[in-house]
Amino acid sequence: MPKPQGLPDSIGQLESLISFTIVGCEKLETLPGTLGQLEGLDELEITGCAMFKILPDSLGQLKCLQRLKIVGCEKLETVPETLGELESLTNLEIRDCPNLTSLPMSLGKLNCLLSLIIGCVNLKALPEDVGTLERLWHLRIMGCENLETLPETLGRLKLKTLEIRSCVNLKAVPMSLKLDEVETLIIVDCQYLKSVTRDL
Repeated sequence: MPKPQGLPDSIGQLESLISFTIVGCEKLETLPGTLGQLEGLDELEITGCAMFKILPDSLGQLKCLQRLKIVGCEKLETVPETLGELESLTNLEIRDCPNLTSLPMSLGKLNCLLSLIIGCVNLKALPEDVGTLERLWHLRIMGCENLETLPETLGRLKLKTLEIRSCVNLKAVPMSLKLDEVETLIIVDCQYLKSVTRDL
C-alpha cells in the first residue's frame, strides 16, 4: 500500500509556529505525527483538502491549541479520540466532510470549548457527552441531513446561541433544553421538526 501523501516530518521542528493554515491542497492526505511537537500552536485550519483523510493521534499533544477548523475534507472519515486532550481548545468547527459519520466520544472532555460548529451531511449523532461542555455558549448544527435526534444531555448547557439549519430529518429538539439564557435562536429548513422545548 503506498504511503499517504503528506507533509515532511520536519514540520515538527517549527518551534515558533503559532498559526498553521492549509487551504486547497487537494492531494494532501495526512499530516505527520510530528504535528504534536508544535507545542506553541494556537490555531490549526485545514480547508478544501479533498483527499485529506487522516488526522494523526498526536493532535492531542497540542496543549496550546485554541482554534481547530476542518472544512471541505471529503475523504475524512474519523477524528481521533485524542481530540479530547486539547485542553485549551475554545473553538471547534468541522464542516463539509461528507464521509464523517460520527464524532469522538472524547468531545465531552473539551472543558474550555466555547463554540462548536458542526455541518457534516452524513453525521448520524452527536456524542452524549456533549452535555458536559459546561462553558459552551455557541452551538451551530448545519446541513446534518442524517441527524434525527439530539442528545438529551444538551439540557445541561447554558447556551447563548443555538442555530440548527438544514437538518432535514431532525424530528425533535430535547425537551430538557434550556433556552432562558439564549440570545440568538435560529431554526431553518428542518422540515420534520415536530417539537422544540417546553420553554417555547
